[in-house]
Amino acid sequence: MSDERLEQIRRVKEANDIVEVVGSYVTLRPAGATYKGLCPFHDDRHPSFDVDPRRQRYRCWACGKHGDVIQFVQEFDRVDFREALELLARRVGITLEKKGDSRQNLGRAAMLEQMRWAAEQFHHCLLDDPIAETARLYLGERGLTGETVRRWGLGYAPASGDWLVQRAQQAGMALEGLERIGLLARRSDDGSYYCRFRDRIQFPIRNTQGQIVGFGGRILPNSPLSERGPKYYNSCDTPLFRKSEHLYGLDVARHAAAKAGYLAVVEGYTDVLMAHQMGIPQVVATLGTSLNARHVRQLRRFVPRVVLVFDADSGGRTGVDRALEIFASEDVELAVATLPEGLDPCDLLVRQGPGPFLKALNEAVDALEFKLNQVWAAEAERGIEGRRRALEAVLAILARTPPPADQGAAIKQELLVSRLARRFGVHEESVWARLRELRQAGDRPTADPPTPAAADDASPRSAPAAPRERELLELLLADPELVPTAAQEVRPGEIEHPGLRRLLEGLYRLHAEGQRPDLDLLRDRIDNPPLLAYALKMQERGQEVADRPSALSDLLSVFRQRRQRLQTEELRHQLHGVHDHAAARELLRQLQDQREVR
Repeated sequence: MSDERLEQIRRVKEANDIVEVVGSYVTLRPAGATYKGLCPFHDDRHPSFDVDPRRQRYRCWACGKHGDVIQFVQEFDRVDFREALELLARRVGITLEKKGDSRQNLGRAAMLEQMRWAAEQFHHCLLDDPIAETARLYLGERGLTGETVRRWGLGYAPASGDWLVQRAQQAGMALEGLERIGLLARRSDDGSYYCRFRDRIQFPIRNTQGQIVGFGGRILPNSPLSERGPKYYNSCDTPLFRKSEHLYGLDVARHAAAKAGYLAVVEGYTDVLMAHQMGIPQVVATLGTSLNARHVRQLRRFVPRVVLVFDADSGGRTGVDRALEIFASEDVELAVATLPEGLDPCDLLVRQGPGPFLKALNEAVDALEFKLNQVWAAEAERGIEGRRRALEAVLAILARTPPPADQGAAIKQELLVSRLARRFGVHEESVWARLRELRQAGDRPTADPPTPAAADDASPRSAPAAPRERELLELLLADPELVPTAAQEVRPGEIEHPGLRRLLEGLYRLHAEGQRPDLDLLRDRIDNPPLLAYALKMQERGQEVADRPSALSDLLSVFRQRRQRLQTEELRHQLHGVHDHAAARELLRQLQDQREVR
């Protein structure tokens, strides 16, 4: 069974080229024999993430993250080894044999499959079911074509509260799983299930790999349920989905963004769909939230410039102020585009075609310039006091930004202050002094809370391993054929470092069970991503040793000498404490034997 499992793991790894997989999460660019990009595991401002197609490994030279394609999926999607393996297997159409482990049934891969199934039910209902006729008419009125509806997988959730429940029961789908991913909920009176989405157009929300992780539901305009809920209703936060982190359409738009040089952010699902339908594919949407720093960091992985689109009625209010905060603190060029005539992007595109929308995108100005134009128009006619109030309005926004995280951010803030001083005709020292006053007067905002992945990275680490212990594991991880020899000589208890001891115990256990003591099989058993990432590094170092059997022989000699030294010290300690003559003679005899062994 172990040989079959190991073969499965190797097939999945060989079928998933690390450049292609990592490239579906992060924009990579060729750099000699490797590929480089912004690291997805920390707030990387300069490309420090390296992917090596020859070794099928990745490494961040800044934060130290390192591993193979399975380790990358584990780290990014925050799943265990088995779930990462299942996700990669599904990606290339490999069917894995299921093991009788309940964790597999509750894993991310299973949740993604349930999402895919639900999206399929909603989509077929929209296309074929008579009860969706009103929904089809609504989409037609909005100008969306059948090709767009099919391409984006739009669906319809009927008004009946148990429609999805019944279909799940007929398909043998676990209702608890659909509850966990936010599609069903329980009634408080009798505990029965009901559908969260009712009489709504369903917009599947995908992550950057194209996997459906949630839904946005738009209530039909004349629905009898319209007074009982919001116009737009998103999936609740689940293990798959957080609406403050995802962007609608990014899985498609990111490919076009490289050519355009930017991504445009709008406010609605239909705005995105119509832009793509009209041949402007570099458009995404937030999910009912304002653009935040997490959104910008995600967008920055793909493009250096983000254009925030407002209609003429809403542009410049809280959205632009928040955009200016982000612009001042993040390493990204953030611009603002205003649409003519107060139309939203979808209406503008339907009525006037792509020309005016593209013109607005091309004429977008950076967030500071947009805010300056706005406050200048409102205050400039009031003379010196108006100019002071305009400057004060901009500085109040900058004062809410966090202190610069690095030299690059500090330089950016210096340039912003310099622009303000020139625009208002005052000394830079005066602007800096007022900015410091405002920062001291207000509560300085805290940084975004750490993601679960960042919290994991902050966990305490063990002390460094002894060199000989590390070298032993490097050899055994690189060459499983050496494990039986080591098992005869070195007991796990001789390894002081707890992480290395756990790895050695795992290798010995695989060998004792008649299985190949391979790192990939060990990863299938140990749920400790940092330790296993370190094991991958040790394996690479061990593979660089030319004559591993000889190196192991030398190491085992060192371990024997260490054991003898410890035994000698223990005998001497006992000898100093013994008062019985016969016992002392026996200890002296054992000490003499130790010398002869040497």
